[in-house]
Amino acid sequence: MNPSADWQALEKNVCDTLKEWELKIGYGKEPVELYYPAESLCSLLGLPQEQKGRLQEALALFSRNVQERFGEVEITHNQDRYCIRIPESGLKYVRDHVMASPFLIKFLETVQRSESTMASVEQLFWEFSRQVVKQPGEDGALIFFFEDQAVDEYVYCVEEDAFGLQYHRFTRTDYKNLYGKH
Repeated sequence: MNPSADWQALEKNVCDTLKEWELKIGYGKEPVELYYPAESLCSLLGLPQEQKGRLQEALALFSRNVQERFGEVEITHNQDRYCIRIPESGLKYVRDHVMASPFLIKFLETVQRSESTMASVEQLFWEFSRQVVKQPGEDGALIFFFEDQAVDEYVYCVEEDAFGLQYHRFTRTDYKNLYGKH
């Protein structure tokens, strides 16, 4: 068994998350810690749940494969919660070599504008594709994602309250596992 048939998916997820944070709060030189439940890591690494015991081996392979780009990645865990610590060299790599998706740039601009509403978010999705899925979420939130993952592969759970718009971004598998929907 290849313990990490798809370590590239985890690398892409780490890069996407770091780029999202860079766009939201700016570039920083301090190491960043990303937390993942074991179930999410198994999914990203293409490791079946029944082989979850091989997760440490798959993560070690991931660390070796990204070392040239990210530097020394530290991975720790407490039961089924894992921390992937990306050093400054990894942040610099993402800043210099990973392009933000045009959709993510516009999405963050929209949710950060004080005058934006849920309608603004919906309109933005429709500007990028005519194949948008919109579903009610919990507590008045709305769920948006594109049928065509080439536009953007994530599921966005958007909430609007007195302070404006907030969102959570999930992989499709994580969203399905958390909420039983797609």
